[in-house]
Amino acid sequence: MFARIKKSGAHQYLQIVENRREGKKTIQRVLATLGRMDHLQEKGEIENLVRSLSRFSERVLLVLSGEGDVQACAKKIGPS
Repeated sequence: MFARIKKSGAHQYLQIVENRREGKKTIQRVLATLGRMDHLQEKGEIENLVRSLSRFSERVLLVLSGEGDVQACAKKIGPS
C-alpha cells in the first residue's frame, strides 16, 4: 500500500492505493480517497493521519515539528 496524489482538473486528491500482481500485470486499486490536498493541509489532517498511523509501526520513528527543514542526530550507546 502507498499514498499518492491524483490530479483532477485544478485540484489534487490524496489517495491510499493497493498494488497486487495478477500474472505479469500489476493491478492498482484505490482503497480510499482522503480528500483534497489543499483542504487537508489547511486543517493539518495529513500530520494527524501520519501521527496516528505511526503508532502501529515498531520500526518507524516519527519526528513532527512545526518547521519544514528538520535536522536530527542520534547516538547509539552501549551494546545492541
